[in-house]
Order: sequence, then C-alpha cells, then structure tokens
Amino acid sequence: MATIGTLGDIVFSVSRKTAMTFDNMKWDSSVRYATHDRHLKDVLLEFTGTDADTISFSIYFSVFLGVNPMQEITKLLDAERKGKVMRLIIGSKTYGKNKWVIEKTSKDLEKFDNKGNLLVAKVSISLKAYAGR
Repeated sequence: MATIGTLGDIVFSVSRKTAMTFDNMKWDSSVRYATHDRHLKDVLLEFTGTDADTISFSIYFSVFLGVNPMQEITKLLDAERKGKVMRLIIGSKTYGKNKWVIEKTSKDLEKFDNKGNLLVAKVSISLKAYAGR
C-alpha cells in the first residue's frame, strides 16, 4: 500500500485493493486591514494581522475501490463534530504552520444498492487552521 498522506487518523492511500485519495485541493490565506478615513485625503490602511488559513478538497469514497463510504463519512463527521485538531500531511510535507480542524463537510451521496446501502459518495471538506493559545 502506498500512503499518499494523512489528515489525523484518515489515511489517503492507494493499493491493489483500495483507493482513497483527494482531489481539487485549494489553500487560501488572507490578512486583515483596518481602514481609517482622513479628511480630504485618501484612506489610510493599517495592517492588523492574519486570518486563519483554509484548505478545501474533495474525497471520493467507493465500495468499488475497496472503501466503505458510510464508515469513512462517519469518521469525518466524528472529527468535525468533536472539533478534533489534526495535522495535514501529504507525502513527507506537513501543510500549514499549525494543525487543522474540519470546519465544514458537504456530502454528495451518489449511488446506493437495492437495499439502501451507500456505494459511492463524494465528500467536500473545508479545513481551518487551528492556532493554539
């Protein structure tokens, strides 16, 4: 099995029997400025700090690729609802200077069998940088 990366205990990997990878990763950073109005002059901008970085990506879960979609969705929901703080590692690189929390998940439940079992799902995940005190 070739491990591509991890988000906490969620492992992105590919092997002969399973494939669980991510797609469309986007990393956003921003800063804050205060605007001060001045009489008969241009406004004055004052740098006030950085906002928390965000990362978003999609994961495709399929029983046809050896992954139980509902089990993996439950794992993500558990981490999201408990506010679990996790590292995002891809290859040998740790992303961000801090750890991450799952801020939002959006689940496209794409295919079911005739017994109502989820076969295929695509989950979009939004992470937010978590800075300790």
